[in-house]
Amino acid sequence: MKMTYMKWLANMSEGKPNTYINKEEQCPFCDRETLRKEGRIIDETEHFMIVKNKFPVLDNTFSTIIVEHPTCGEHIGTYSIDYLTKLLEYSLNYYDELQYSGQYTSIVFFKNHGLMAAGSIKHPHMQIMGFKNKTFHDNLQKSDFEGIPILSDQTVEWNVSTKPRSEFYEINIILHDKERLDVFAGCLQKTVNYTLEVLNPKYKSYNLAFYIKEKSLKVKVIPRQPSTILLLGYGIHQIPDNLEDIARQLKEY
Repeated sequence: MKMTYMKWLANMSEGKPNTYINKEEQCPFCDRETLRKEGRIIDETEHFMIVKNKFPVLDNTFSTIIVEHPTCGEHIGTYSIDYLTKLLEYSLNYYDELQYSGQYTSIVFFKNHGLMAAGSIKHPHMQIMGFKNKTFHDNLQKSDFEGIPILSDQTVEWNVSTKPRSEFYEINIILHDKERLDVFAGCLQKTVNYTLEVLNPKYKSYNLAFYIKEKSLKVKVIPRQPSTILLLGYGIHQIPDNLEDIARQLKEY
């Protein structure tokens, strides 16, 4: 598998707030007035915002944040399906704007939720980042999205990965028709809640990695906990022997 290396700007992260660790830290995304004064708001609606990242730690990137909700107390697992569908539509429209600008060799759309997922701000948000001279496409394989079915029909394929990109559990949702974002949103919300309540209640952390094509949309839901030395030191991906049980539980869930 091809490896992609990017320069991480160490000094850029100095002073970055962390509301998971410091409970007294003021949430930067609740304070819209300061964001306006700083000139960081790219787009704003009653519910959503697109904000320039104040701490862009990767070299040669354009880093932005999708603020999902006006308050800190909500998250993907608590939104109505209609709200989550509109959030996804809003985010994808912005992704398309960056894509059509022609300024980036590739664009990544992801979410860090929880301290173990490299989250630093509890306020619900996702990130869209344009790479100016890197691409991730050659790092992907068809097998990354294969797995034990939870649901499979003409609209969506939802499965538990049999060849995870990391280790242990990964859940894939593949939408074949982006006109049915409501179906995708329902599968995503169920997966997130199952991850937080059943798969990873100890750390309550997960990542979302989106993969976008003209008509289709994929997301990989990755529960996060400390990575093992087998993965980090030797590239050995551990695959649980109860994947069928997990698929059945999610179907019932």
